[in-house]
Amino acid sequence: MSKKEFTPAKPQKLTVPEVIEYCKDNLGITFNLMDEEKAKSFLEKNNFFFRLKQYCSTCTEQTKSGKFIGLDFGHLVELSTIDMFLRKILLKMTIDLEHYLKVKLVNDCQNNPADDGYEVVQKFLEGHPKAKESLVQFSKISGYGGNSFQKYLDTPAVWNFVEMITFADFICFYAYYYDFMHMECEYTKHFESVRRIRNACAHNVCLLTSFKSQANFKTDLETNFELINGNLGIGNGTIANCMKVPLLNDFAVMLSVYTKLVSSPRVKEMTLKEIKDFFDDRMVYRKQYFENKPDIKNAYRFARRILDYYSEKE
Repeated sequence: MSKKEFTPAKPQKLTVPEVIEYCKDNLGITFNLMDEEKAKSFLEKNNFFFRLKQYCSTCTEQTKSGKFIGLDFGHLVELSTIDMFLRKILLKMTIDLEHYLKVKLVNDCQNNPADDGYEVVQKFLEGHPKAKESLVQFSKISGYGGNSFQKYLDTPAVWNFVEMITFADFICFYAYYYDFMHMECEYTKHFESVRRIRNACAHNVCLLTSFKSQANFKTDLETNFELINGNLGIGNGTIANCMKVPLLNDFAVMLSVYTKLVSSPRVKEMTLKEIKDFFDDRMVYRKQYFENKPDIKNAYRFARRILDYYSEKE
C-alpha cells in the first residue's frame, strides 16, 4: 500500500454557520450561555474557531465519540477573553523584566574595573555566530532610530549591544556575561520560565489551554521551595502539583523575579495593582460559568494566592 493511502484527510474548510453546526453535531457544544446568533457574530468579528477550540480541554473531558461533556460556547468565549487581557498584562511585566535586567547588567559592567565593556561582547559573538548574524540584520533596520546603531556594529559594547539583540540572544548573553566575569547572578536560573511566558505573550499564544499537571515538566525548584516555605496556607502537595502546570510555574517564577528585580517602587506598585485588580474583577466577572470546573477554580486560587504572597513581600 502506498504512503498516500495512509495520509489523513485534510479538515474541511467551514463557513461560520457550518462551524456552529459542527460544534453542535460533532463536538457536543451547547449554546445556552451564548446563543447561536451571538456566537455567529463573535466568530465573524472577534475571533476564529481554531483558537477557541484550544480551550475545550481546559473545561472538560472528551468522550470516545469526540464530544465534550458539559461544554458551552460561552465557556470558550469567556476563557478567550480572559486570556487576551492576561496576555497583555503579562507581556507588559516581561517587558519590564527585560528592561531592568538590562539596567542591572549595564550597571554591573560600568562598576566592574575588570570589564572594559568590549571584550566580553566580542568573545560572546565569536562563540555565537547566529547572534552576530542577528546583529547585522538589526543594524539594517530603518525607522525608529534603527540606523543609529550602524556605527556600533563593528565594535559593540555591553551598553549598546543589549539594545541591538533579540530577547533570546540577550538572556543567553546575560548568562554568559556573569559566567565570563566569574560573578554570581541569581536570575539566570529562572530564565527558561521567563522566556517561555514572555514569548507566549509576545506571539499571542493561547495561555489558558490546560491546567493539568505534567509529570515530566521540569519545575523551577527554587521558586517551588520559596512557596513551600512562604506560609501561603496551601499544602505542600498542592503547591508541588500546581507547579507541575507549566503556566502556573512560569507565572510564579515571573512574579518572584519581578518583585526582586524591578527597582522602581512606583512601577512595581502600579503593575501589581493592575494585575490584582484584573484577578479580582474581570477574571471572575462570570465565575459562575466555571463552578463545576475544578481545574480552573484550583488554578485561579493558586495564582491569586501567590500573587498576594509576592505583592506582600514588597
